[in-house]
Formats: sequence, structure tokens, C-alpha cells
Amino acid sequence: MIAIILALFAAFSPSGQANTKEIVVGTASIDMVDKTRSRPFTSEIWFEAADGVQATNFSVLPPLQTIAIAPNAAPAAAPAPKPLIVISHGNWSTRYGHGALAIELVKAGYIVMTTSHPGTMNGDLQTAYRLRLWERSRDVSAALDHLLADPTWAARIDASRIGFAGHSFGAWTGLSLAGGRYDFARQLEACKTMTDKDQYCAGMLRDYTPDLPTQDSSADYSDKRLKAFYLMAGGPGAGFTPDSLATVKAPMVFDTAKFDVVLAPSIGSSLMAKSVPNSKEVVRDVGHFTYAPLCRAVVGKALAGQICVDPEGVDRAQVHAEVAKDAKAFFAASLQP
Repeated sequence: MIAIILALFAAFSPSGQANTKEIVVGTASIDMVDKTRSRPFTSEIWFEAADGVQATNFSVLPPLQTIAIAPNAAPAAAPAPKPLIVISHGNWSTRYGHGALAIELVKAGYIVMTTSHPGTMNGDLQTAYRLRLWERSRDVSAALDHLLADPTWAARIDASRIGFAGHSFGAWTGLSLAGGRYDFARQLEACKTMTDKDQYCAGMLRDYTPDLPTQDSSADYSDKRLKAFYLMAGGPGAGFTPDSLATVKAPMVFDTAKFDVVLAPSIGSSLMAKSVPNSKEVVRDVGHFTYAPLCRAVVGKALAGQICVDPEGVDRAQVHAEVAKDAKAFFAASLQP
């Protein structure tokens, strides 16, 4: 019975209209600034393009396969506001890093905003921001402030139906925005005592110095505008305080990579899933970067290394399709009018 219900949700848009035409996905870049931190960043808006617009094969980075979008397209006429999904990328990635998921969500009836996170993105990697993860939570809230005040987009968005998806550090960001309080000292101690250290813990112990400001890590960065969370291969998770996770009420799915060596599930995704009441965990036989974009067969592995490598037998395109299907069903059920 549950499978039938989810299938019906997947067949219809969030507005209840059947999806019968081929939708071209348009994108628009918006430069934003969080004035409280003097922190500029760019967000990408993904939407149904106007009739007659043609998609092009857009190249994000040389190692990655192209995606079909229409940059700077005019949006289609919208008879009613649409729900919004915010997507937060992981370390090394970009606001286009989960473009395939964004495209599927737009075709299912959503508007999508993908945020950038300075300091943890391709072309801008800084040690301090790999440790000060809570800056990302503030990025998302600042981006929402900007978008919902934008005269072009505010009227097109149903502000009562906003969901969140994130991968890796992006999943950490989602749990923080849902109400998880992060104690940096807890995470540091967990990394010290971890027997078989994952890549994050190894890097944290290598890079941390006492002069790094961390006293603001445990502040409340929750954003009540976000109503449902789909979190993929997330972490680090041991730093979240159990008491704060026990109070998280929003619907939440943890999509766990069983063979994750970057953010080990034992102190990442699986630990967080066990700690959040009524959350659901989906465990896939994949690696951390299986959720990353599809790679070019030869150039990808040569230029991007482990980002383009999956466990033996994994079909990344098939996993992407399964994740998109599950995410669409989850948001359809969780963000009903």
C-alpha cells in the first residue's frame, strides 16, 4: 500500500497537476551577500522555463558530464506558487553539483535553489571553513532571506512549503538548520578516539589549531522555514549534542553510503539517523561520492580522482535515479499543501 501511495505522489506535481509535457529546466544566478558577516556568495535558481526555450548541454567542470539546462531562461507562467527545495553541496563541489537532482525536482513541480558555500567549494577551499561548518547554516538562511524578498521569485514560491536536501557537509548543514546543536569540542574528541579514522577526522586532527575560533559552534542555527530534510552521506555527526537531536521534529531521511570512507556512517549518517526521533535511514551499497555528478569515463578519473570512483559494481546513474525517486516521494508526502 505504501509503495502505491508513493508511486501516485511521484506521478503528480506538488500542486496536484499531472505532469504530461516535457519540461525544460531554466536556471538563474543570483549574487547574494550576508551583510552580518560581509560574506558574498552566489545561489542558483532552477525552475520550469517558458514554452519554446531550448536546453543546452551545460558543462560544470571538465571531468564531469554535462547537464541539460537553459541558463538565463525566462520562467514559465505559474498559476500558483510552487514549493521550494534548497540544496546544499558538499566540500569540493559547486552550486551545480547536484544539478541532476535539481532538474528532477523541477520536473516534479518544485522551484529549487542551490546555494554556494565559500571556503568549502571548488576553487575556494579553506581549512577554517572545513572546520567551521556552521558558517554554511548561516549561508542557507541568508540565501532564503534574499530569495523570499526578491520581487521576481517571492510571488512564485510557497513559503510555507520549503524543503532541504544536502550531501556530505550539505547534509550536516541540514541537520544544523533542523535544530541540531553542534559542539566542536565533542567532534574533536570523537575524532581523537576513533580507531579507524575516516578522512574527515584525519584531516580535522591534522588541521585544527587552538587559535581557530569555535566558541560559536553551539549556537542555535535552526531555520523554521525549512519543513523537511533529505540528507545524503552526511557528517560529521558526533559533534551534535544528543539532547538537541532528540528535539528535532521535522520529517527527515538519512540516505547513508554504506562504504563511505570520507564521513564514516558510524559517526556520521547512521549515528545521526539513530539520534533523530522518527527519522528514516536508507542504506545504499555505495561510496561517499556516488551522489556526486556523473563523470566522463576517462577524463573524470584522471582529473578528479576519488570523486569519480565508486565501489565495484555501482552504477552511479542508476543510483542517482533511485535517490531522485525517493527524494521526490519524500517531499511530496512531507510538503503537502
